[in-house]
Amino acid sequence: MAIFIYKAAKQNGEIVNGELDAQNYDEVYQKLSEQKLLTLDIQPKVEFDFKKFSSKLKDFEIGDIPLNEKVVFSRQLATMLSAGLPISQTIEILLQQAKYVKMKNKLAEVYKDIQGGIPLSVAFSKQQFIFNELQISLIQAGESSGNLSEIMLQIADDMRNSAQLQGKIKGAMIYPIIIFLVIIVVVVVIMVVMVPAIESLYKDFGNVELPGVTQFMINASNTMSNPVFLISSLIILIAAFLSYRAFYKSKGGRSTIDKLTLVLPIFGDLISKIQVYEMTRLLHMLLKSGIPIIDALKSTSKALSNYHFKTALEEAATEVAKGVPLAVPLSRSRVIPTIVVKLIATGEQTGKTDQILAEIKRFYGDQVDEMTSNLTKLMEPIILVIAGVMVAFLALAIYVPIYNLGNVIK
Repeated sequence: MAIFIYKAAKQNGEIVNGELDAQNYDEVYQKLSEQKLLTLDIQPKVEFDFKKFSSKLKDFEIGDIPLNEKVVFSRQLATMLSAGLPISQTIEILLQQAKYVKMKNKLAEVYKDIQGGIPLSVAFSKQQFIFNELQISLIQAGESSGNLSEIMLQIADDMRNSAQLQGKIKGAMIYPIIIFLVIIVVVVVIMVVMVPAIESLYKDFGNVELPGVTQFMINASNTMSNPVFLISSLIILIAAFLSYRAFYKSKGGRSTIDKLTLVLPIFGDLISKIQVYEMTRLLHMLLKSGIPIIDALKSTSKALSNYHFKTALEEAATEVAKGVPLAVPLSRSRVIPTIVVKLIATGEQTGKTDQILAEIKRFYGDQVDEMTSNLTKLMEPIILVIAGVMVAFLALAIYVPIYNLGNVIK
């Protein structure tokens, strides 16, 4: 027999702590269930107070809950609600099988609120650990209309699509990043290890005047090998990073940087298409769920990452509230494509805005898929040019002095 420390919740939401003698964890679960207690945590008792120690560790948990875990949670929640399980029982089941400490703690609070009669949307909005503001608005609309299970399925599908999109972008970026890292490592090794050896070889030739490109490479190598340079570079990089963050947090800084990202070669077009895809996808989902268009525009603007797309939707929400058609303020935006504006205008005239948004979403979704799939091919010319310039520079710097020395000997 061993002693276990447990944390459980009563049916009224009250949290209780205690100890039990049992053979294993399963026996503890069984005893607590017989007492009509919802098990929140079980730990074996040790010499020090593990419960207090673990509660402190929870405050230092690093990072957010992974998006894939949120997708699984949303899908399970939607499935159980569709099967007719009560909300409180659904949350209880998800609480018992939660893997992450942060999720387990937050779900315990959600369960407590639901037991106290608080709506699911309000309980989740108080925690904001899985669903964002836009998704909570959808949950609230589902509660009002009585189709919460369908809304949850939509949210789960939407989160899955977001996870797939992020995975595609990260997967497409892996190859170029690895290539550039290899190039950087090779350059550093050449400058720190090989060039000093070559310099000593040139000194053995006597007072031979070195070409400018070779002398430049040697000077650069000496500088990079200097500890003062390394420390100064590190300090400069840290200062530059902090300055960038501070600048980006300002309104003007974010506007400038986000504008520059939209005109970058290759990546600017991809970022623009992703923003249009996200905008139309979210607007379609919100309007289809019965959210008023003004609220849908405001919620979508908060979900977008680019400052100029966010501003375009915020201004559109203000104009639409005055009775102006949506396409009018969008047409004044410099970031939303003209074809998108014209299609939305057509949708407003025919009363099929949600269908038009669905078509735009599908089109730009295909565009993003194609670009992310071909991103590696698009990056190959840039990689080849950089690698070629580097090889040509090193070849000139190393072999020109040897060639000149051969001419002198002749």
